[in-house]
Parts: sequence; C-alpha cells; structure tokens
Amino acid sequence: MGWGEGRVHVIEDRQDDATNNAAETESPVQPMRIPWMRNATVVFWLMFAINAVNYLDRLIVVAVGPTLKADFHLVDSQIGVLSSAFILVYTLAALPCGLIADRFSRTRVITFGVALWSLMSTATAFVRSFPTLFLTRALVGVGEASYYPAGSALLGAYYPLKKRARIMSGWQSGQLVGMVLAFVTVFILDTIPMLNPSQSWRIAFFITGIPGLILAFFIWFVRDQPDEAVESEDDEEDKAAEQAIHGHGAALSLSGGFDTLVKSITTVLRIRTVWIVVALQALMFITVTPAITFLPIYVHAANGPFHLKSNITALVAGLIIVIGGVSGMLLGGVLADRMSARFAGGRVLAVSLGFGLAIPFYALTLLTHSLPLFVILGIVAVMALNLPVGPLVASLTDATPPALRATAFAVSLSLAHLLGDVWAPSLVGAVSTALGEHANLALMLVGLPCLAIAAVAAFFGARLYSKDVARRTRRQV
Repeated sequence: MGWGEGRVHVIEDRQDDATNNAAETESPVQPMRIPWMRNATVVFWLMFAINAVNYLDRLIVVAVGPTLKADFHLVDSQIGVLSSAFILVYTLAALPCGLIADRFSRTRVITFGVALWSLMSTATAFVRSFPTLFLTRALVGVGEASYYPAGSALLGAYYPLKKRARIMSGWQSGQLVGMVLAFVTVFILDTIPMLNPSQSWRIAFFITGIPGLILAFFIWFVRDQPDEAVESEDDEEDKAAEQAIHGHGAALSLSGGFDTLVKSITTVLRIRTVWIVVALQALMFITVTPAITFLPIYVHAANGPFHLKSNITALVAGLIIVIGGVSGMLLGGVLADRMSARFAGGRVLAVSLGFGLAIPFYALTLLTHSLPLFVILGIVAVMALNLPVGPLVASLTDATPPALRATAFAVSLSLAHLLGDVWAPSLVGAVSTALGEHANLALMLVGLPCLAIAAVAAFFGARLYSKDVARRTRRQV
C-alpha cells in the first residue's frame, strides 16, 4: 500500500536474500496481531467512529458559538478569525503528516492525532480568554490534520476500487454523526436547569475529549494493510512509484532528505485529477465552512429573522446539518458509483450535479423568514453541498498510486484549504460585521459565485479524471 509497510529501510538489492525480502513486507513497527482488528468491516467502523469524534470535537465550538460570542464579547469578524486559525494550523500540519504516514505506520499517525486533538479539546474547557481559546482550537487542528490523509490511505488499502466511493462516502458520513453529537450535547446541557450557559459550554468541551482517547487505544492495534491485498496492481504500482521517485527501485527512507520529499510531492502534482479535486474542494470549503460556522449565530442573532434561544438554536442547526449532511454523503456515494458505471468520469459528473443543485436551495435558505421553510430548504441545501464529498475522495483515490495516496490526500487537502477556507470564514465574518452583523447576506455574497464556478469546473473536469483513471487501468493490464 504505502512506503510505510516495510519500506523505511533502503534496500539496495531486492534479490539479495530472504531476510531482505522479509524486511520489505514487514514494517519495522507493526501493531500487535489481533485477528478481529484485521477485518475490513471492523476497520471501517473504527475509522467511522474516529471520524465522528473528529467532528464532535471540531463542531462543538460551532454549537456553542452563540454562547462563546456572548461570554467573550466577540463580533462576527472574530468568530471568523477563530475558525480560520483552526483551518490554517490544520492545513499546515496536514502535508507533513501525510508524508510521514506514507513512510511509517499510518495507524501510528492516526493514534497520535486522535490523542492530541482529544486532549486539546478537553483543555478548551478551562480557557479564560480569547487568546487561550484561539490557542487550544489551533492545537486541535494539529491533531486532526494527521487523521485525514492517513485514514484515507488506510481505507484505500482495505477496500477495492469498485467499492471505494460508497466506502469513502460512508466513512465521511461519520462527520455528520459527530456534528449531531455536538449539537445534541449542547442542547442537553443547555436544558439542565442548574447549569448556566457559561458552565454548560465548558462541560461540553471537557466530556467530548474522552471518546477520542478510547478510540486512539484501539486504532493502535490495527495493521496498515490487510493480510491479503485487495488490489492486485498495488505491488506493481508501488514499484512504479518508487522508480519515478528514486530511479531504480531503492525503497524510500527519510534519510533521502528534502529532495526525496520534493520528488514525492512533484509526482503527486503531475496527476491532473489532483488539481481537479483541489479546485473543487477549495470552492466547496469556501462555501461550507463559513456556513457551518455562522449558521447557529445567524438563527440565534437578535437582529435576525428567528432569534432563537441557545438550546433551540443547537437543535435547529443540528437538524439541518445532520439530516442534510448524512443524506447527501450517502446519496453522493451511491450516485457516483452508478454514474461511474454508465459514464466516463461519472464520479466527477456527480460532483457537478451536487454543486448545481445546491445553488437555488442555498440562496432560498438564507433569504426566507419562515422557520419551517428555513429548515426544509436548509436540509436540501446541505444535502446537495455534501453530495460531492465522497465522490471527490474516491476520485482522488482512483487516480493515484497506492504508495502515494496518503501524500496525495495531504497535498490536495493542504492546497484546497489554503485556497479555500483558511481565509473564507474571516472574509465572511468581516463582511457580516461591515453589513451590521448580517451573516446571511455575507454567506450569499461569498458562497453563491463559488458554487456556480464549481458546478461548471466539475462538468469539464470529469473528462480529465476519466483519462487519468484510464491511464492507470492500461498500466495494470
């Protein structure tokens, strides 16, 4: 699967002897063998649970956003900066974490990341000022950055190409479970009479760090690859990727230095699908991240059309995000697999369909003053916005060699966030503040053009993606 499976030693002669051959297939550091931890279904559900906790810890700050804004006397521009800080640190840490995951054990990288973000989420419960809140949320980003590249590559090792869109969509839907847990947790704590809002948000942060520490323990025992490869082409593509980077088959070592890392990244960036995914994810992030950040604040705002109480705010926002998000991610995987079977580039065409569908419903959601209509339109808009998530992950997996997948995910993730939501929440917050704290207008001004561009770009990008997949298929014959 990756450089980490027994490829951290430089092996000059692959035919040397049985000892060197064994060194290639066994990683220097392997988890303890626990039979049920080598089952693909168990690995999937463990990764699903980690992704749920990932978004529980990430979105708990959104769910308590109105209370944080009141307690720390913040304006929308500061809320945007807080969101951007998390994304910036997350982005800067993703690339080195992905490179490490392709060279060492991916499960070890995941274990470290889950433990770190869980501890930092718990630490947020004790902050007393905006700078310390800023710091703990930024460090949560460091932990979470290690999870996505390594996790994507790990699932790619356990499931074959024909199932990946559904598997990746199912895995990504775990984030919606985490979101609902975040909003439900806040709703329950806000309805406890003996807790005031300032106490309930601190308790929420404290308890959300515990599940991650438990899951970090279990992922430690998962192997980086199943006992039997799910793709017969993995070995050949690993060798091809090695030759592309190193010349004549010497396996990768960190002792190769900076030049080796640059060659790995350069190899990934030669794949056109990587750039297609980067562009589409960036446009999606520009729209989605600010929307998630400011949705609870908008429905809670005194100058808005709804001005809901904090517990009802959490309930309404959670309902829209979870129902729309889960249905969109699951529908996206099924639709992408079916379209892929019928059309060249079908997975990316499904992405175009999702963005196009989102445009009218996103606009109507932000314009209506009817709460029931807001909920219904919001669910459809969030469904359409999440439809591309699984297909984009699967498309990137399809077009990249197994040995470089974690690096590919890290590179694409870093570029997409840098081009997208590193700055988008700050921009939306600044525009909202300039307009008199009207987040809905700011979201429309920034998000709608991005959705239109993304729908067109995905439609034309489908052809390039199909050519990349066809090129890989020819190499496997």
